[in-house]
Amino acid sequence: MTWTPATTLVDLDSGAVVFKHGSKQLAIFRVNTDIHAIDNRCPHEGYPLSEGSVEPASCLLTCNWHNWKFQLSDGQCVLGGDNVRRYPTRTDGDNVLVDLADPPPDEIEAAILGGLQAAFAEQDYGRICREVTRLKFNGLDPIQAVRAAIDWAHDRLEFGSTHAFAGTADWLDLYGRFDGDWDLQLVCLAESVEHMSADALRHKRYPYATSSTKTTAAGFDAATFLAAVESEDRIVAETMIHRAAGTETPWDDLESAFTTAALAHYNDFGHSLIYVFKTRQIIERLGPSVTRPLSLALARLLCNSTREDLIPQFRGYAPALEKLVGDRESSPLNSGESIGDLPPMPFPSGLRAAFEWLTVHFDHESPGRVFDAMMHVLAKNLLYYDIDFDAAWDKPVSQSVGWLSLTHGITFANACRVLCETYPHLWPQALTQMACFVGRNAAFLNVEQDVTQWFEDDTNAFFQKTWPRLLDHGLRAPIFAVHLLKTTVAVEEEIKVASSQTGRVLVAGLNRFLNSPIKQKHSRRLAKQAIDLVKRDFE
Repeated sequence: MTWTPATTLVDLDSGAVVFKHGSKQLAIFRVNTDIHAIDNRCPHEGYPLSEGSVEPASCLLTCNWHNWKFQLSDGQCVLGGDNVRRYPTRTDGDNVLVDLADPPPDEIEAAILGGLQAAFAEQDYGRICREVTRLKFNGLDPIQAVRAAIDWAHDRLEFGSTHAFAGTADWLDLYGRFDGDWDLQLVCLAESVEHMSADALRHKRYPYATSSTKTTAAGFDAATFLAAVESEDRIVAETMIHRAAGTETPWDDLESAFTTAALAHYNDFGHSLIYVFKTRQIIERLGPSVTRPLSLALARLLCNSTREDLIPQFRGYAPALEKLVGDRESSPLNSGESIGDLPPMPFPSGLRAAFEWLTVHFDHESPGRVFDAMMHVLAKNLLYYDIDFDAAWDKPVSQSVGWLSLTHGITFANACRVLCETYPHLWPQALTQMACFVGRNAAFLNVEQDVTQWFEDDTNAFFQKTWPRLLDHGLRAPIFAVHLLKTTVAVEEEIKVASSQTGRVLVAGLNRFLNSPIKQKHSRRLAKQAIDLVKRDFE
């Protein structure tokens, strides 16, 4: 213990005493015969607790700024949020001594993570920021907040992985870029934790399967896992992941099966593959400790994914894919390739035209050149999106296509390129699903609009001014902020390998997206769609 003289009993007779020692500032109270010392700054907004009111009977301190209440006996907050640190005291004659020794680091971390978990349970952004900052200024690793949040969230996601995990990969990317600038780094971590909190909020736990009588495999078996996903048998799929964790199977040994399963269908409008790619990135940044919870959530997502290739709109998908599979060995992407003499993909291109173009050119062109041509059209889709669809309230459900839907083509393609560099035999599935995006988006474009204002001559300057905006986005719902982020990250990555003309359109499309209004709530649309659906039962 480090006992330090702080005040006297005589001074305490006149009321609370403020004691300063280095960076510490304590409020010391005498209540009846007991002496209590706590941090003087209210953990809410820093108001001096020495100016608070004490109820002698209950030994309860009230911060008169916002009515937060603390037990002086242990510093616990009983009304409000964060706890306050309490310091042991003793007397030596008339002198009051305070023990200023800090607890061991593991106790400090446990206390902070306990506070963070309370903030997580309430989606309290301000407290999330405070608790993560406490990790930082106590010399602990603030990224522990993200690891903990993944663990708290993963078994509260009924349908598996969400944009919260995908966004975490990109927030961590930005966190690394702003090394040394804590206010920006804090935003990155807080955004990640808050989004996971939002998706888990008020959800009960949905336990993962730990065993299954349907499989006797000792560890992870890719064939068994893929069959389970195809049959939507999450019990077997989750069991496989538990067994992989038990044998400490690394992510690299799981990723091939996850990628294959994600591309087995036009899954969940491309989300499945995006989530596989982002899971890889999170594990690369946070280490193997998060492999198990992320893999479990991803396995559940794959079993629950919608399969758009089975609906009538995409009936051309299977025949188009069949023509591509086995045509020839896929070759890797060639950075900076020009579209050159490869005939451009028709724009706008409906599903039939997109499939026909792909089957013709995949037969004699490298996947890299085909990919670039298709990415060029996906970028144009973003650039020429008709924002009237985002504002409309009187269109059918099938035409409820907003800005976020248009961004998926870009982020899906980004995941395709990276994962197919590792697994080139999956290029046919990836490109055919890119064609689904191209064709589906064609109905929601306005190719007559003037888009010249969105082209940028200085790409570096564009991104330098974009990142600060994304870190102060002003959007209340995390789902919208994360789409701004992940689209920007995808475009920045793709322009490094895209042809010059494709890269130029990608930046223009992103520029328009970032500078366009996004309607976050469609009150009238949802009301009309509800009426249209329900009234059919009474007609």
